Amino acid sequence: MTDDASFFAKAGYNLSLTSRQSFVLALALMLLAAFLRFTYLVGLPNGFSENEIINIRLVDNVRQGDIYVFFPGEDGGREGGYHVIAAFATALVGDGPIGFRILSSWLSLLSVAIIFTLGNHLFNPLVGLMAATLVTVNMSSILLARTVSSDVMVAFLVSAAMLTLARSLPVYRRTRVVTSNVVSFTALGTVLGLGLYLHPSSLFIAAGALAYIAHLVFIRNQMFRQRRSYTGFAMLLLLIISMPYLISTINLPQFSALQRILTSYGKDLPGAIIAGLQGIVLVGDLDPLHNLPGRPLVDIISAAAIVRGFVACVLRRHRPRFMLLLIMFLLALPAALVVPESPNFARMAVILPQLALFFGMGIYAFLRLPIFSDRFFRRMALAGTVALLALNLIWTWQDLVADWRENEQVMQLVNGELGQIAHYLDHVGDEVPVVFCNPDWDYAQPSPKLNDAEKVLLMMNRDSLRYHEANCANTLLLTNGGELQRLVFFDTEARTAASPHLQAWLELGESVVADLPRNSVIELETVEKLAGKAGVLTTTAPVSYAREVAVPEPISPAIRFGGNLTLLGYEPDVSRSFLPGETVDIITYWRVDGELPPDVTLFTQILADPVTPIVTRHYIGVNPTRMRERDIFIQVIQLQLPAFALPGEYAISIGLYRERFDQRLPVLKDGQAHGDRLFLYTIDVVPAEETETSDA
Repeated sequence: MTDDASFFAKAGYNLSLTSRQSFVLALALMLLAAFLRFTYLVGLPNGFSENEIINIRLVDNVRQGDIYVFFPGEDGGREGGYHVIAAFATALVGDGPIGFRILSSWLSLLSVAIIFTLGNHLFNPLVGLMAATLVTVNMSSILLARTVSSDVMVAFLVSAAMLTLARSLPVYRRTRVVTSNVVSFTALGTVLGLGLYLHPSSLFIAAGALAYIAHLVFIRNQMFRQRRSYTGFAMLLLLIISMPYLISTINLPQFSALQRILTSYGKDLPGAIIAGLQGIVLVGDLDPLHNLPGRPLVDIISAAAIVRGFVACVLRRHRPRFMLLLIMFLLALPAALVVPESPNFARMAVILPQLALFFGMGIYAFLRLPIFSDRFFRRMALAGTVALLALNLIWTWQDLVADWRENEQVMQLVNGELGQIAHYLDHVGDEVPVVFCNPDWDYAQPSPKLNDAEKVLLMMNRDSLRYHEANCANTLLLTNGGELQRLVFFDTEARTAASPHLQAWLELGESVVADLPRNSVIELETVEKLAGKAGVLTTTAPVSYAREVAVPEPISPAIRFGGNLTLLGYEPDVSRSFLPGETVDIITYWRVDGELPPDVTLFTQILADPVTPIVTRHYIGVNPTRMRERDIFIQVIQLQLPAFALPGEYAISIGLYRERFDQRLPVLKDGQAHGDRLFLYTIDVVPAEETETSDA
């Protein structure tokens, strides 16, 4: 330290570290920080929260060219700068949990390095090391490093802003300027300007920086005079960079950061502030996405050191370097405390670097007490400091890897079960076909929210998975002629909700024993049963061509249709007698003979006569675009008879239909079109009185 030989207290020993020692310790600390942030990056957490999924989709929008200052949303909107940077990051490393999270890990690691540099520059290497160590082992910081969110930018922004201020402006008592580094002032204007596009808290960071500059102008005018022109250049750069942001704020005030901040201030201010301060050392954030619920931000001993460091800053507030830390802390405090559901550790990232520096100063002041001039007590104090940091490391590791990872609330909020399925599919390869039991596969009805299958694909680290999609509740897909396949159920109740007829086929499968939700993945092989079933259908399930093209006479399946689909037959052993209003189950078997039209569907009709349908349904339970040759699917169609259906005999007719062209596909006979529908069998609709009589 160049301007304060007796920092906090005078003692007859030296606590300073050499450059070599501080470099070695800082390097070891960075390795530890990297280990805590990159270990289990895929599976901790094992999934994405809904907020992360929104951010990921916005990153995809950016890659498609949709770039905005503010992205609108139900939460009031969010800045687009983070998503632009994330788009570049994923272009380098790819998608998936690693690709989307690695930017946060990089920024968190860079924040640790900046905090060490800042502490070293403002005070000494020991303060920098202690501050960086606190951030390294802090659980909130580690969780942010694994989150796809702009919140991770905040600690980086505030520490970078303080470092550029300290490098650009006079923070010591020297009034003469040896050199003026235009790069530092450029960095200052750039950090403050770009920060506005990254997070609402950047408004408080910019306010703190401007307040510190104002402090130097009015209080330390002599020190500041020689750097006025450079500071003016930095402010001009800030104005130029922030101009689109200011224009967007005026044009779209409902999505601006200022509007979101003012909305937050409408809450219970005293209660939010008290809860936030208590969260630092007593009852922490209860949100499982930010914290192991209830764990304080820091332990009580570290909190005491933070208070000691803060008091030291207040006592020496007339010195610019202490005032820099105080101003940046006090002006950023509202962004950390006045938030919904305070305490919120994600928002407290804006004061975490300042708290870490206070901690480093408190530890330094403690070690400078006269009692520790004795070598024995000094060694005991150093050992105690190391033990405190080691206990924090063990505490964090246990809470992170064991307690937080297994927390049921965390699993639910990050779609953990879907993450487990994605992790499993990442590792099993493509040797065995995969069928997603996804009732929402029909993209003709787009939804603003992703379905479970899309979330699983988003959570995978590879995009080469070849998969099929089927609604396994009423349609079962048997790939490659019934050879071994994996059926993936995203809902634990989906398997039990399947049609009873399909349940008989599903019972042939075995659940995969792995780190998966129970019965979520089933391995199924049905070659022998399919072969036997095909033989039975050939002899017991005759069909007939439409009467307009041929005399009705029974013919044996299989019957080919245009569009590369073949009817293998239907289930003959079903009820054939119904009351008006009851539901008729029609079970058909189909084989794929080639590429299917993407808009193909099946139509099923109940006809009162050959040309008068009383019920019609267009539906196919598989995704045609993902079907392959030799795939077979069993479809259960349910048609409800009208309540006004008259007693009598009704025919069941089926065929294929292309929705895009509003036309039916032909039935083929010897390769030529032979009508556009087939008749399966007839059912009887009986009056209720007849049924009651027969029951009696």
